[in-house]
Amino acid sequence: GVCAWVLPSNTDWTDGGTQAIPYLPLAEAKSRELVVTDTTMRDTAVDTLWVVADNDRWVSAEQNLAFMAYAPYQAKCKCDNENGITCRMDMLTDQTDLLYSAPQTIRQKTLQGWLVPIYFEHALCQVQFEVKNRVEDDEKITIKSIAIDEVAHRGTFRSLKLPQWEIEKNTTTLYFYKGRHDSHGLPEPIGRYWQMLPQQLDTRVTVEYEYTTAAQTTIEQKLKTIPLRTNLKAGRNYTYTLSVGIDDVIFLEEIIAHRFTTKESGE
Repeated sequence: GVCAWVLPSNTDWTDGGTQAIPYLPLAEAKSRELVVTDTTMRDTAVDTLWVVADNDRWVSAEQNLAFMAYAPYQAKCKCDNENGITCRMDMLTDQTDLLYSAPQTIRQKTLQGWLVPIYFEHALCQVQFEVKNRVEDDEKITIKSIAIDEVAHRGTFRSLKLPQWEIEKNTTTLYFYKGRHDSHGLPEPIGRYWQMLPQQLDTRVTVEYEYTTAAQTTIEQKLKTIPLRTNLKAGRNYTYTLSVGIDDVIFLEEIIAHRFTTKESGE
């Protein structure tokens, strides 16, 4: 989804955003193979670009245009010069990897070759678990479920003036795994990952499992970790490693990494 405004001459969004005049209403950009001709070099190339409808054109080489975009278009965001990209989400029913751009100000279309570079950022973060056990070789721990006890799941994203989420107070128990998984002595991924709203976690992880002794007797366990206190930030991938013992569950490791390299497209 792409939208654009005309800014006063020689101003960027910081200075001229409040005076922005709508130019391109929110429109869907679609991938299309185009023949691009450089008239100064008399050279022609074929490239795949993201384009809006043919009737949406730059009408003047001198106009100071500013663009904002989000992806995918099906996320049904809104766009205005006060809040930027706006989108309300419930991550329990919508696992869209929401991307957005800061305002891209283009002063002259001829200098940019009629192309607008759009640099996307992630509005959500990603959380997942790994698990290992701390028992002898003739014993066994079978994981039955892993859940974070209290997670906010609804909120509204706004990209201006600074990207931020307004998180609703409703919380839920968020399950990452349900089933039967025989754990091992080394960490391994378990269950699913969740696209999550950036938020301050102050909760616990509940793990249900079976401990099978060397004598093949089974003990059912449902234990909680120490409080999980993490400030989940947009665009990052969080991996928590749980170490499960006979009668305890501890955090072995927390890995935080940037999710992906910056994505770029042309419209």
